[in-house]
Amino acid sequence: MSKSTSQKASKCPKSNMPSDPLIALFLDDDADILSSAELILTRQGFTFLGAQTPDEARALLRTNAIDVLLLDLNFRRGDTSGEAGLDFLRECLVKTPDLAVVIVTGHSGMSIAIQAMRMGAQDFVVKPWNNDRFLASIRAAIDTPRRVPTNTPPKDLNLERSERDLIQAALGRHQFNISAAAKDLGLTRAALYRRMEKHGL
Repeated sequence: MSKSTSQKASKCPKSNMPSDPLIALFLDDDADILSSAELILTRQGFTFLGAQTPDEARALLRTNAIDVLLLDLNFRRGDTSGEAGLDFLRECLVKTPDLAVVIVTGHSGMSIAIQAMRMGAQDFVVKPWNNDRFLASIRAAIDTPRRVPTNTPPKDLNLERSERDLIQAALGRHQFNISAAAKDLGLTRAALYRRMEKHGL
């Protein structure tokens, strides 16, 4: 996907769209990922904006009333730390505290996704995503007001508690289907069982 294509708003035929479509901005350096998301979201009536760099995303955030930000956590080739994505998330939420954010991660793992959610992202989706799960996370993020973190988080908002809550949420979403929950969390079944045992689940 070229830069001009990724930044161009795409819309479904008017007969299938609400009068005021929701706008989704997706920041991901992978053009194929953006193309896949664009196809899914425009079919659901969204206006889609794609950006492959933080600078492109900043420009789109300045000029559009974004309803949801879909955020990859790594923008530099070979980087899997997630730090670039967390920095961008922090910057966005300082400027727009009520922005709905869904993390879309393929390499950073659960601990970085937990950190992003503690900062204010509403949910995360693991690549390659399930389309129904992808759409459900986006809808929920838009429909649910974001809880703005306080400067001094309560003591129970530590990594262990956050991981436990994420596992419980994934199990609930999949009616305690271990295989589906593990895939959702980006874990193997064995790894999920170990974490469940650790947390007494």
